[in-house]
Amino acid sequence: MEPEAGLEDHGPPPQDTATTAGRTVRARSAIRRFGRAFPLIALPAAVVLWLLSLRHVALDSMGDLGLIQVLPVTFWVAVTLLTLGFCAALRDRRTPGGLYAGYLLALIAVMHASAPLMYSELSNAWAWKHVAMVDVLVREGTLPVAHDHGLDTYTSWPGFFSLNALVVRATGLPSALSYAGWAPPVSDALLLAPLVMLYRSFSRSRRLTWAAAWVFYCCYWVSQDYFSAQTFTFLLYLAVVATVVRCLPRPPDLPRPPDLPRDGGTGGAHRLPVSGPRARRGRAIADGRTRWTLLFLLLPVAAIVCSHPLTPLMLICTLALLAVPRRNRPVVLPLLLATVALTALWDLTVARPFLSQNLRQLVEGLTQPGANASSALIDLSTASRGQVLVAWGDRALSALVWLLAALAVVRRPALRRGALPLLALAPLPLLAGNSYDGEMLFRTYLFALPATAYAMTALLFRPASRSRLRAVAMPVLLLALFAGFALSYLGKEYALYFTRYEVQAARWLFGNAPPGSVIAGVTEDFPAGYTDYDRYQRLWINMQGTSVRDTFAAHPAMTLNRVLGPGRAPVFLMLNKAQDGRLNATGWLASGPEALRANLAADPRFRVVYRNPDAVVYEYSRTPATGSTP
Repeated sequence: MEPEAGLEDHGPPPQDTATTAGRTVRARSAIRRFGRAFPLIALPAAVVLWLLSLRHVALDSMGDLGLIQVLPVTFWVAVTLLTLGFCAALRDRRTPGGLYAGYLLALIAVMHASAPLMYSELSNAWAWKHVAMVDVLVREGTLPVAHDHGLDTYTSWPGFFSLNALVVRATGLPSALSYAGWAPPVSDALLLAPLVMLYRSFSRSRRLTWAAAWVFYCCYWVSQDYFSAQTFTFLLYLAVVATVVRCLPRPPDLPRPPDLPRDGGTGGAHRLPVSGPRARRGRAIADGRTRWTLLFLLLPVAAIVCSHPLTPLMLICTLALLAVPRRNRPVVLPLLLATVALTALWDLTVARPFLSQNLRQLVEGLTQPGANASSALIDLSTASRGQVLVAWGDRALSALVWLLAALAVVRRPALRRGALPLLALAPLPLLAGNSYDGEMLFRTYLFALPATAYAMTALLFRPASRSRLRAVAMPVLLLALFAGFALSYLGKEYALYFTRYEVQAARWLFGNAPPGSVIAGVTEDFPAGYTDYDRYQRLWINMQGTSVRDTFAAHPAMTLNRVLGPGRAPVFLMLNKAQDGRLNATGWLASGPEALRANLAADPRFRVVYRNPDAVVYEYSRTPATGSTP
């Protein structure tokens, strides 16, 4: 039917169009307001939800996937909320730096404060070992020379333990055990300042800096943040490197990064006027500050040199590579020469006995680069299904970091002209030089991570982009990285967590074993295993070689006699829940810990002297009791 004249449809009246446009504007404005408010709401909400999730965690149900299988759903919801809030903050260029810092500190707390909040005792046998070193130093005033496993290293590089002994004496605390459990969250929080300083040297973009810091922590799965000299010296290493890179001149041909509207420089010299009296005066002031800064860096360098054998070498390699570009040499060479001199002086005096005894092993390591790189990898053919998954998780995460970092250097030419690729490559020569007791592969990844994490972020994250695809992909990527971290880091807690019963058994043992006794365990996963290390001998079966380990499961008495040799010192063997977890996860004993316990129960030379729900202590007699049958 034809419309009547004058009634043709010409669309909605003008006032309807204006109303629709107004509604659209208001809706968009509401979305923007919500987007700005969401990060402010998500941060405290995620922290509260995380704390609530830790109240009732069934730690006794932990298996070969560690904390992964016992953390409640609310923990993972808190992680998701925290990640979404951080990504929303990255979308707004007006987000203050304090809010970014709050998100990073919350992420560190979720990652590394969960364990000390849930555990009643210090975790990680190596942390207990280092506490024992401090306790002996406080008691004796020096670290007695002992050629037990790794103890001679501590005697040669005692700086970390001396510092903690000073803290214990100054505060009146009974032991470093009072605070050692909080080393992971505290040390990782302290890492944030030099990390941000380093990243601000690469870019003036705050959003890129904080995004790279988030990626760093999500890829920081190597368990080197517990109470140890390595944790202490890595913090100092990063502080020294960040300061040096901050002082480097900017490459003259380095283009301005595409995401930076004004200045993309690294140090301060390139922001000065090009010529004239003001420029010369400014350069003189800048050079004077640089000299004083480098002189101040001798303090952390000296602390590194006297505290750890590997970190000074890593620092020397890093400074040597940074000195390759000629423009960097006035800044880097003086500190490099001072670091080499301090390291050589220490190694030729205090550490000389240790280096002389291990010279052959150090030289042999130079000829076995392939073995050095693979010696730390667990045997997947004997590991449990959970630990196979964990092993592939940390290998995949590490490979992803290196692959994306290499791709970033290829696709972003600006990254190649600065210090970033030099920092990533610096640890590699040491990987070919020595296995470092099977840990060099992990240490290489650790020392390269600050650079590789930034390169990876520069490739994937573009702060100026308003793409909806990137807006969705960023939280998905960060959640995937956190999942990889959780699998690789939290998935190893099966042998690091000690119950109060395990600690009670260890304290009973050292309270009742006569001085001079042999304290034995199948693995080193033993709380307080180095208590009064100068008064007892230690024997860890898994460190005696594959043949001894395999024989011990079926013939424990014969193996102990063969390893210990003749002697009259009492022998005590402790088995605990953490050792069982390690044996079940790694398959080091073909017959498993239950078969070992059955063999011990059937042999009259092993007498149970203490037992509780999570540990048992045997006293071993080298000759069976009269009338008994072995």
